[in-house]
Amino acid sequence: MGPGYLVKVTTPSSSGRLVTIAYVVSEQDADGAVNIIKHKIAQLADEVVAVSRVSEELLHVLGVEPGGFTRADGRPS
Repeated sequence: MGPGYLVKVTTPSSSGRLVTIAYVVSEQDADGAVNIIKHKIAQLADEVVAVSRVSEELLHVLGVEPGGFTRADGRPS
């Protein structure tokens, strides 16, 4: 499997505030991890950036399969 990435998504809300949600993504390439989130979760107005690498052990503990992702706060996606 290999290491993955923590990806941050910042979304403008209807009240004008920014809402940030982080995802743990099982993808070894930072651009690949960002693209997974951009294509499956993010909207056009969202800012999506890779923040840091995460270990293969963390991905295993969280049950994130290759090419998959989960919210870092444990809430459903």
